[in-house]
Amino acid sequence: MFINEAKPIRLQAQCGYFITMNPGYAGRQELPENLKVLFRSVSMMVPDRRIIMKVKLASVGYSEFEKLSIKFNVLYKLCEEQLSKQRHYDFGLRNILSVLRTAGNIKRSEPQGTSEEMIMARTLRDMNLSKLVSQDIPLFESLLRDIFPNQLNIPKKVYKEIEGACREVMLTDNLLEEPQWFLKIIQLYETSLVRHGFMLVGPAGCGKTCISNTLCKARTKLGEKHQSIRLNPKSITGQ
Repeated sequence: MFINEAKPIRLQAQCGYFITMNPGYAGRQELPENLKVLFRSVSMMVPDRRIIMKVKLASVGYSEFEKLSIKFNVLYKLCEEQLSKQRHYDFGLRNILSVLRTAGNIKRSEPQGTSEEMIMARTLRDMNLSKLVSQDIPLFESLLRDIFPNQLNIPKKVYKEIEGACREVMLTDNLLEEPQWFLKIIQLYETSLVRHGFMLVGPAGCGKTCISNTLCKARTKLGEKHQSIRLNPKSITGQ
């Protein structure tokens, strides 16, 4: 399972210059040369991610923002260098801001005195583990342990209502509660809380449809009406 928020290239022609959103970034592409010559070029620089992390952590209430911003930045740099190159992997600013927003929400929901380092480590694990291919998971967990050596046994966040409802649906549908498969249901639920759009990918027969259907039924059982609608992508125009 991984997250992929696809956004179109945006062009804004104002006062004789143009802005291209992140050429070279996933889902973006360079303008053709015959179009470039019609506009004035603009030079840009890559922002310092650690400063962005530090300011955002401070703004959402973290007191250890200096130390955590360093750990966060180092972890993502190592992930970019050491994990396999997959098209859906994103350790850029868009993913960083999503993690920081979620970390802020979790901190506000946790009791006073909860370790900020534990919250950050758990957020980084839960928001990235679901999109990694199987061969990268042990390496990512190893990097996380190296960066957060005091958090070797990070407790998992428990969603009592949704987990209970999922188990009831599975019992009704005669589905076996296999731990790794059930974990994917919870990861899908966590992803739905912080992303507008996402995809379930994997080989045929691995349980993608059952995961989404089980979660839909569980949320409907809890009073949040959800419905699965199947569309043929070839029937939809690109307009």
